Amino acid sequence: MDEVVVGATPPAVMAEPVPLAEGHEQGVQEGSPSMSVEAIPAQAVTGRQLVEQGMEAGSAPPVVGAAPEASAQVITQPSEQQKSAEAQSPVVREAITVSATAMTAPGEVLLPLEAVRGGAEGNAVTGVRQVQFVRPISIAVRAGNLFVMDAGQGTLFRYHLATKRLSALLDLRGVISGDTADLYVAGDQSLYIADTYGARVLQYDRKGRLSRTYSNRLNLARPVAVMVDEPSGRVFVADAFYDHILVFDSAGNLVASMGGRGADPGQFLNITAMAQGPDGFYVTARIGEHVQVLGEDGQYNYSLPREGLIFPTAIAVDAENRVFVSDFSDHAIKVYERGRLVGRAGHPGGGLGQFRHISDLWMDEGLLYVADSLNGRVQIMRVTSESR
Repeated sequence: MDEVVVGATPPAVMAEPVPLAEGHEQGVQEGSPSMSVEAIPAQAVTGRQLVEQGMEAGSAPPVVGAAPEASAQVITQPSEQQKSAEAQSPVVREAITVSATAMTAPGEVLLPLEAVRGGAEGNAVTGVRQVQFVRPISIAVRAGNLFVMDAGQGTLFRYHLATKRLSALLDLRGVISGDTADLYVAGDQSLYIADTYGARVLQYDRKGRLSRTYSNRLNLARPVAVMVDEPSGRVFVADAFYDHILVFDSAGNLVASMGGRGADPGQFLNITAMAQGPDGFYVTARIGEHVQVLGEDGQYNYSLPREGLIFPTAIAVDAENRVFVSDFSDHAIKVYERGRLVGRAGHPGGGLGQFRHISDLWMDEGLLYVADSLNGRVQIMRVTSESR
């Protein structure tokens, strides 16, 4: 089968994870015959169980209910200029210039800039129409393009940030069951989509053609996050059923795993999201340690403080190792630096810097992109150099 071709400007090459014991299933390339599958033996992680648990494929791990909403205002209220702009006709894209001196108070780390609600789609031949997002849930940014998975329309859109033009890349209705959990776009703009309830990750080329399906019926049951180490082509998939991270090589072979279910360091209970940063893999979970960091070898490094974080839903990390975690309990983004909570941004609402269910975060060139799902938009926030 063909190897996965990836971009040339990603993070540093990671160390090789500990290999799995014999018995693995390859990612299935489209058109190839199905392959026999063997269970992956349990790894040397205390308390970890894979298929030996005897769990039925359709069952799910316990889910913590959402905590009552609470207001957590840190970013200043929108200025009169912003309110005036938002009160205008229902524009597709709120283009508001924000003065850093007017909006940023000492200690604030995130500055709200604008909200993207959709864009103009089509051309002079086919006709131009304004398309608005309904329920964006997964996002990614590459080469000046914002990719938005809209669960309300079952469509993956590409929005050009400079021209404000919108195009529909993939119609996933009938392809994916329920909502996707995560989207990753590589440097060559190939697409990786976590099909949570389909128990697989779908890879598409930049033209929207399905090129490979990553799956393992015994050890991949509920993928909720996907990322690619682009120098090596390895694909990392976080599974919220078995609470481990599976590693596929560039040929689609399942070769290693990290973590496992449990309450010990390096184990997880209900994984919700995953990101890569200077210290390795940053993994969020609903129960127990909410944010743990694993090294590039898959070994436990440290945890971030649990105080102030109740229900993490998404995570992003910048080059300075600042960690941004969205919290469903208060619709805010918690900011960590040097292992401590240094600030938070947002509270429930529909204005700039306000959110209704943050479903995904993506960091790109000093800007944090926020999937503000129930407000039907993607907010863009500047990461400042200020911290407490």
